[in-house]
Amino acid sequence: MDTMTKSRLFRLWLVLGSAFMVLLIIVYWDNMGPAHFNLHTALSRPHALKPFPSPNSAPGDVFTSSLEIWESFVREKQGPLLSKRVEQPSLPASSKPVLGNLEESVRGYDWSSHAAQQSADPDARQAERRSVLRGFCANDSFVFPTKERSFDDIPNYELNHLIVDDRHGVIYCYVPKVACTNWKRVMIVLSQSLSDQGTPYRDPLDIPREYVHNSSTHLTFNKFWRRYGKFSRHLMKIKLKKYTKFLFVRDPFVRLISAFRSKFELENEEFYQKFAVPMLKRYSNHTSLPASVSEAFSAGLRLSFATFIQYLLDPHTEQLAPFNEHWRQVHRLCHPCQIDYDFVGKLETLDQDAAQLLRLLKVDKLLQFPPSYRNRTASSWEEGWFAKIPLAWRQQLYKLYEADFVLFGYPKPENLLRD
Repeated sequence: MDTMTKSRLFRLWLVLGSAFMVLLIIVYWDNMGPAHFNLHTALSRPHALKPFPSPNSAPGDVFTSSLEIWESFVREKQGPLLSKRVEQPSLPASSKPVLGNLEESVRGYDWSSHAAQQSADPDARQAERRSVLRGFCANDSFVFPTKERSFDDIPNYELNHLIVDDRHGVIYCYVPKVACTNWKRVMIVLSQSLSDQGTPYRDPLDIPREYVHNSSTHLTFNKFWRRYGKFSRHLMKIKLKKYTKFLFVRDPFVRLISAFRSKFELENEEFYQKFAVPMLKRYSNHTSLPASVSEAFSAGLRLSFATFIQYLLDPHTEQLAPFNEHWRQVHRLCHPCQIDYDFVGKLETLDQDAAQLLRLLKVDKLLQFPPSYRNRTASSWEEGWFAKIPLAWRQQLYKLYEADFVLFGYPKPENLLRD
């Protein structure tokens, strides 16, 4: 046997051995139970799940050597670019957010502390929410688009709202207009994905708002394909099985009102150009519009809530592009019938739910949820906001958001749906 043949056989055995090792790691990892692997740091904190860890539970062992082999293999196969981790730039020292009076009024921030709403049994309330969600997902008579598809059927770009913290074994699906800015801050602190002059942030409120919503700050499921290629879906499923998954929701109509107020009652150049201008041209018969939002506001030209609703109901809207995330339905952002969430929080009980969740995650000693977000866009306002909206439009709008009402246990707004 000549030298070239021996060399080829050696390379063949090396490839087969590597493939066997990868399969062995996958099978071993997939059946590990409470032990977790961190794909992004050398050391990972263990996190026991299902049921949530008790205060007296002892930490498990951390296994990292097998994972290092796994990462090396995946990155070698995917190319040298994937082996480079993007470093977040150190940010200048910052103070806590300061909002102008108008912005505070419209966005509804209130940085003073408030007493949490009391409940006789928050655990029972949480169990009820999850039971309602699972029940309607399993109910064949309750149908809405995308309900029956599997997790594998969800396009990669629709997984961009699932933020992963490998250090603590947490996945958060963020919903705009449901305190997501502060929950993103919490995830940054937990994952240590952002630093201030080389030091990871410890106080969520120290993180500047402009960095909170920067997509490069967070590790989300839609980024897995670029890192892990064909192995990405399997890794997602393992994390979904092992990690604690949570989301926060709110009354769908109140969320719509809040989105309209923050994006169209404030001078927002991006939303003026991308949304307000096309709406005003299509539905309000404006042919010549001011070049900027400041000019439009100075001229007294603003988008009406009725025009916004007309835009949402127009089938042409989503023929061009999916709804913007600020008014896209929660079930389309977070896929609650494909992902079995461990915790469903609500903005209406934010203070209590946040405290409960941080305790369950065993991170309540590390940080506190930022001071209460007072919901100034209250459900009691609905009748006023919808007073000038035709009844037929209100009924159509409810059908558009019905799945969110039902899945998350919000009562049907009968007062808005009849004369």
